[in-house]
Amino acid sequence: MNLSLMNSIIEEVTEGIYRDYPVLLEKYGERGRQKCKEDNEHHIKYLQTAASMDEEKYFIDYAHWLNGILTSRGMKTEHLIDNFQRLISAFEKSNDDKRVRVFIHMLESAIDSLSGEAIIEE
Repeated sequence: MNLSLMNSIIEEVTEGIYRDYPVLLEKYGERGRQKCKEDNEHHIKYLQTAASMDEEKYFIDYAHWLNGILTSRGMKTEHLIDNFQRLISAFEKSNDDKRVRVFIHMLESAIDSLSGEAIIEE
């Protein structure tokens, strides 16, 4: 994935999150928005690594590890799931090559895996 496309996807996802959840800007400020962009860059890098290793579990393990960190800081599993769903939407619009389909599949698998944790939080 070229850098321009990656940056475009990160920007789209971040703007969507902050548009739909304005309370995040109030709570975390501009620093939070920048952190969200950095987090999405990490998500994509983990997807790329997992795809290059042909190892979906690598990304799912990352998702659970990250979820543990985020929930310990007051976020909910639903926030991470929402972020992953937004990545799927952005990838679907970007390009339908084989690699993007692999990313989408891994994101969907991580969402399925995290969904059990979201139920436990309720």
